[in-house]
Amino acid sequence: MNQNRIGLYYAEYLDLCKLLDAQHPESTKQGDPAHEETLFIITHQTYELWFKQILHELTSILALFSSIPLQNKALNTIIARLERIVTIQ
Repeated sequence: MNQNRIGLYYAEYLDLCKLLDAQHPESTKQGDPAHEETLFIITHQTYELWFKQILHELTSILALFSSIPLQNKALNTIIARLERIVTIQ
């Protein structure tokens, strides 16, 4: 184990400060805060993150399909990633 390695902390790894500060309700800026607007923003930001993950999986699948001949191990990986996409959906 590398003794010079600096610890990696959960909040830093996930960049939580940036993520948790990414909600800026317009109603608050207008001086009339709408309570449900934060839910709307967080829900739709979450959808966008899931869409990003789906694209990440699809890009990987396309790369695996580009190898000829397609190996059984690659096919198993493709199936697992397609199943992950279905779970996300």
